[in-house]
Formats: sequence, C-alpha cells, structure tokens
Amino acid sequence: MDKTEHPAVPLDITVRFAETDQMGVVHHSEYVIWFEAGRVALMAAAGMPYTEIAGAGYNFAVTDLQCRYRSAIRFGDAVQVITRLGSLRSRQIEFVYEIRNGESGAIYADGRTRHICVDNDGRMTRVPDWIAQRLAGKETGEA
Repeated sequence: MDKTEHPAVPLDITVRFAETDQMGVVHHSEYVIWFEAGRVALMAAAGMPYTEIAGAGYNFAVTDLQCRYRSAIRFGDAVQVITRLGSLRSRQIEFVYEIRNGESGAIYADGRTRHICVDNDGRMTRVPDWIAQRLAGKETGEA
C-alpha cells in the first residue's frame, strides 16, 4: 500500500529561545522533535490522535531518521513543518518532512523517518488495517 491519498499536513512553529544553541541557531536536536510534532499532527489530521493508536496497544518505533540541514533557523523565526506520508507497508511506515520559512516558504531542512509497528511488548507486528486506512486517507468505520 505505497499509494496514499492523505494530503501534507502543515504545523506552524515559532522558534523559542530554549530551542537555540550558544550561537543563536536552532540546535540540531530540535529538528527531530519538530519531526515528531509533525507526525502527531498528521495522525490527528487523519482522524486518529496518537493517543488512540497507543491506547489500542500499538506504537511506531523509529528505525531510521535522516535530516538534511540547508540553512540556519534562529530564535523568533516562524517555521512550518510540513509532514507527508511517504510510504505505508504491512509493518513499516515512512514519513517525510520539510521545514520551511513560514513567510517565504524557503526550505530550511528536509528529512524522513521510518518506523515499524510494535505491540505493547515491543514486538514487531502488522500495521492494523484501521490505522493503515486512516493514514492513507481512506475512511474506515472500525477501530
């Protein structure tokens, strides 16, 4: 199920002072946090808050993360984290991200994360159909 109908989900962030380093630039670790916030926003937009997924006994463990930094982001900058579903397979999900200037649209960074679906015991499992259908933008009545 690599084809998805779900649109990209934007998340607006204003950079906080605590997110910057001694040089006044956003610390590289913050991008990973912003990616996570983007994933959570995408799931909520798909009609299933991550709390619903976890409450049903599933989680998405990160297996790979890539981030390409293109230009510095500073305190007070308005940025937009744009998250898309890259691919959806039986046990793996990939999300892709762009972090853009909130005003000009210039790309500050881009990246992706890959995840496997795990149960509450941390064992790899199939992505349940109801999750896959909602992430792909297809309606489902079951949870």
